[in-house]
Amino acid sequence: MLLLLIDANSAPPLFNTFDMKAFRDYLQSHGELFLDVLELATCGFYLRPIHSSPSPDTQPPLFSQLCFSSLDQVAPPSADAVSTWLDLVHPDDREVFERRVWAPKKHPEITEAPLQYRLRRGDGSYRYSEERGRTITLKESGETIWLSVLLDVDQQFRAKRELEDSHQEIQTILDTIPTFVWIKDESHRILRVNRAAADATGLSPKEIEGQLTRDIYPQQGERFQASDRQLLQDKQPLRRARETLENQNGKDYKMLIDKYEMPSLHDHAPRILVVGTNITEIDEAQQALANKEAQFRNLFERSPMGSVLIDSNHQLQLVNSKIESMYQLAPTADHPIQLSDLMPVYLHEHLTPPADKRASQASTLRQLEFQTTRTDGSEMRISVVTAPIEVENQIMTLATFTDITEPHLVAIDLKAKQEELERSNEDLDRFAYIASHDLKAPLRGIMHLAEWINEDMPKQVGQEVREHLTMLNAQVSRMDGLLNDLLAYARVNQQTDTVEPIDLNTALPQLFAFMSPPDTMRLSLPEQLPCLTTARGPLEQVFRNLIGNAIKHAPQGRVITVTSQVIDESYQFTVSDDGPGIPSIAQERIFGMFQTLESGQDRRGTGMGLHLVKRLVQVQGCEAWVDPGKGKGATFRFTWPTDENIITAAEPQLSIS
Repeated sequence: MLLLLIDANSAPPLFNTFDMKAFRDYLQSHGELFLDVLELATCGFYLRPIHSSPSPDTQPPLFSQLCFSSLDQVAPPSADAVSTWLDLVHPDDREVFERRVWAPKKHPEITEAPLQYRLRRGDGSYRYSEERGRTITLKESGETIWLSVLLDVDQQFRAKRELEDSHQEIQTILDTIPTFVWIKDESHRILRVNRAAADATGLSPKEIEGQLTRDIYPQQGERFQASDRQLLQDKQPLRRARETLENQNGKDYKMLIDKYEMPSLHDHAPRILVVGTNITEIDEAQQALANKEAQFRNLFERSPMGSVLIDSNHQLQLVNSKIESMYQLAPTADHPIQLSDLMPVYLHEHLTPPADKRASQASTLRQLEFQTTRTDGSEMRISVVTAPIEVENQIMTLATFTDITEPHLVAIDLKAKQEELERSNEDLDRFAYIASHDLKAPLRGIMHLAEWINEDMPKQVGQEVREHLTMLNAQVSRMDGLLNDLLAYARVNQQTDTVEPIDLNTALPQLFAFMSPPDTMRLSLPEQLPCLTTARGPLEQVFRNLIGNAIKHAPQGRVITVTSQVIDESYQFTVSDDGPGIPSIAQERIFGMFQTLESGQDRRGTGMGLHLVKRLVQVQGCEAWVDPGKGKGATFRFTWPTDENIITAAEPQLSIS
């Protein structure tokens, strides 16, 4: 301000009514007064003559006492003033200070613009000072002098720095939150924007700040600005307004917008604070949830079974139309379907959903059956399957109802027939056992009688009688074999054989030798047959019948081959011969009871051997069949359980069907 006083060309309005020339002359004629005015108005000043080139007569700068005392420093001698002053300037500011203030005219950047730098106080701290300088040319001598006035701007500068730091801290906080924030003035110009809001536009904060709202959001800008005007007019905040924000990258953001009027810290102009919450993912999740719910309701209604959704209070939240038709119900708004309309009350507790999600995840399906009555009085049997389900964060029970009246009646009838069949099978087993056992006594009498007749018969009896007696003995022997086979068959379902280890590598050769085969026939075995733990009697009976069948029907053959392999956790055995084979048309029939390929006097068996093989392997849950392969000889195959799958005598056996 003082410099303006001594410059008549820039006199402030306060002195327009004064004679500035007279005032200046007065000060110049009273030098002490001039210096006093400078001291009172500043933190000191100094005068430095400016010369085009240095010379020995160049005068050093002249510092006022206040320059040092305002810093709590002791004023040095005049000769040391310059070096002391430079030492007081902060090291980081010294280069700029020297170039602008102390440099000669070779540095044209010397200007009269204010310069701020730090000066060291007596306690070692630094004070921000502002230096305002001006060149003055004395008219009498033509000498040019640099007059510099020092101002204490420490508090002002630090307040500004604190404000900038506070602004930066606020901006940092705003940039770390996911909420979108805009600050606008009343002309809809965006003054500040946080990182989230900037990213949502695809622009940087610098590209947004200073722009009008409609420049950043061309499609919605006018609507946003109208909302701003309404806010400033009504003085009422805008709450939870749904908006869609455009993005330069083509992605839209679903937002909930809040707007508030806020005062400015620097002027009286109002500011508009806009806060946006990004609900894009929430909106998409809600839409997906709504779609799933609609899909669930559609599937629920279209279910071929009656379905209901039950809450923890045993109230029906959903009922599909299949329930109505199943129970012949006609609900109304005043009389909706109740759970008690569908099932007895004592079963309701079984439909209570679990208390929490963890319990519901651990719950398993539950099935109930009960008898109930339709509205027309007819009886029906219902099967209900329940499962916990989460609907809108609430655990409920989904129950599906199935009318099993007809299957239930069929099951009852089937059970009765099964029981009747089991009784019939038991009777048949008992009959076969008793018949075969009791018939053997009179048969033995006939055999003895035939022997006695043969022994006592006179020599003169004709040949024809002797032939008839031979035929009688043959038929008695065949009858005895038949009774033995019937007795063996009756005992199939009454096995009492204990499970024991059996080595087929030893057992089969012994069995073959015991059957007295022709000298021309041999048994061919692989290098290694299995050693298994099973019921010895049934397995040996199967091999005995198959090997005996080969010996009986292939007497001209020379080899019977036995093989084995493991297939699907079961042993599969084959017994093959090189005899005449079995016609394909008879391969199924030969396993029937009393079935044989021979007839009349050529019939050498009872027709029970292969049927007995079939029943013995079926009791073990396995099968026997003839290999349909073409070629000479017959190949019989049968499966037998491995050790862990063997059916023991203590387990239930298959019944005759």
